[in-house]
Amino acid sequence: MKRLTTSISKWGNSSAIRIPASIIKQLNLQENDRMEISINNNEIILKPIVKEPKNIHELFDGWEDDGIRETELDWGSSKGDELDW
Repeated sequence: MKRLTTSISKWGNSSAIRIPASIIKQLNLQENDRMEISINNNEIILKPIVKEPKNIHELFDGWEDDGIRETELDWGSSKGDELDW
């Protein structure tokens, strides 16, 4: 694990830490991404909050179709108001 250093800077009434571009790129982070911050054994831990897909394209991004299809699926007998096909 490569270690980098940074410093705490003033940001309004709060403080901020700059995250080096190499880390941003490695974690595929973008401006305004949300992060979880916690303290464990006197260490600050930052974790990216998993992004929820905004549309169907993001939902299936990276999915590869294996091409395997069953000819017919058995869903069992009808229950309720389903149409019998």
